[in-house]
Amino acid sequence: MLSTRKIKSFERDIEEITEALTQMGGMVEKSILTAILSLNTRNTRLAKEVIRYDQDIDQKEIDIDRLCINYIALQQPKASDLRFVTAVMKINNELERMGDYAESIARQTLFLAKKPAWRELVNIPRMAEIATSMVRECLDAFLKRDVKLAYEVIARDEEADKMQSKIYKNLLNDMLTDKENIERASSLLLVSSKLERIADQSTNICEEVIYLVTGKIVRHREKVHALSSPSDS
Repeated sequence: MLSTRKIKSFERDIEEITEALTQMGGMVEKSILTAILSLNTRNTRLAKEVIRYDQDIDQKEIDIDRLCINYIALQQPKASDLRFVTAVMKINNELERMGDYAESIARQTLFLAKKPAWRELVNIPRMAEIATSMVRECLDAFLKRDVKLAYEVIARDEEADKMQSKIYKNLLNDMLTDKENIERASSLLLVSSKLERIADQSTNICEEVIYLVTGKIVRHREKVHALSSPSDS
């Protein structure tokens, strides 16, 4: 039987890991918002801040992984706690990738700032709002162990995909209309693709939340179902 001291040690470690992941989420959300602001305002100073800040996000990922590995090695957690730690490590990796995407967006700001001003951005900021709200909500789902919210975030991924499709069609039309638009439109297309990936990463995190709470694996659900279903041909 575990001693009270041992249980408290478990609890402190879990709290420390949870707090570190919460901080990581805040850092990534800040990076995404700043990157989009730099793009909207053509602010290269903000863009460079995002690029530098990515090093802090990378270090935070390493710190969280170390906490998780130490917990596994020293505490010998039971199955439910082990599931929590492995979920944290996966979520941590997803968040680090989001930070990379924010950095990529900031680098497009630096590129576009050297070009003549083109047009006011409309759909990309809207897509950014969708993506950042998904990031915020997927972390809330994790902290609250809220499966319902996790499924709601997953459903919103379709909204992001539709916005990406709209942006792609508009930018493709711009490129076909005037070849002078190709470089700038291609840069903005890259930005929208990174925002779509951020939405995808948020979905991945919610899948981990669902597994953490219910033990149910929902990753690749549609693909697996399609492969296991009888052929219609």
